[in-house]
Amino acid sequence: MRSNIRKEQQLKRKNFLPTLLITIFLWSLLGLLIYFVDPSTFGALPLFFVLLFASFLFMFSLLFASTRRGLITSLSLTLFSVLLYLGVGNILNIFLILAIAICVEVYFSRT
Repeated sequence: MRSNIRKEQQLKRKNFLPTLLITIFLWSLLGLLIYFVDPSTFGALPLFFVLLFASFLFMFSLLFASTRRGLITSLSLTLFSVLLYLGVGNILNIFLILAIAICVEVYFSRT
């Protein structure tokens, strides 16, 4: 009886070390990309945003201990970063993105 409860607890427990190592690896890749790659190089910009999204995703998933909240936050921040790159990122846009992210989180937490 007691061993079954212990096994269920072990299965529910998350192993954070691999996620932490992936997060550190992604942030270091992003830093190396920023430092060593010329921005005018073909494919550097999409690679930057993909690495930024993946880094945010793993970091916020660790911080919030929820993949859904990490995904919503990383999508929001990456979208605002793209808007900043395009020159239309302002305070109104960040508030609108924040409002959409909160609405999505409330919707998925209720269902």
